[in-house]
Amino acid sequence: MQKIISFFSHPAIKKLDKEFTKIFENAPHLPKKATDILVKIIPYLVLISGLLLISGGLRSIFGFGSLHNALSFLVNVPSIYFYVIGFLQVITGIVSIAAYQPLKDRKIEGWFVLLGLNILELLMNIVSVIFLSDGIFGLLLGLLIGLYFLYEIKSSYAQSGTALLGKKAKAIVKKVKSTKK
Repeated sequence: MQKIISFFSHPAIKKLDKEFTKIFENAPHLPKKATDILVKIIPYLVLISGLLLISGGLRSIFGFGSLHNALSFLVNVPSIYFYVIGFLQVITGIVSIAAYQPLKDRKIEGWFVLLGLNILELLMNIVSVIFLSDGIFGLLLGLLIGLYFLYEIKSSYAQSGTALLGKKAKAIVKKVKSTKK
């Protein structure tokens, strides 16, 4: 699981984060109480959604073969769509489950996994647009809303790491001052 988490700390994702930070820093902010509630429930929501994504992905890949054929015939959806979406759902579900503990511990790595999950969601939506000829407006609106909430809670994860560093730094300063006296 640690390898999955470390994948989302790649420099390309951090560069993408810097660009998104510039975009969302001037957006209206949610009240602190709302972000605190979101930060508390997100690990559990991510865990539940991960389990549901894996279940749905496996059903899409291995089950409902006759349903795939019926939908392919009725709506002109190629069967490969169900396999691609199923595979992406399983991957997203595994990543979601891996994100549970870092999110619960409020580690910044967990937040970066949430950013990666938004990117995976974007990929699934693009596949749906390609195969189902869905509108791109909903895709962009969903991405924008997801990223807005993600950047609203980022400070809760960043502060947890820096707060610990701050406490250690204060302890070191106190030690140095006491030795000088």
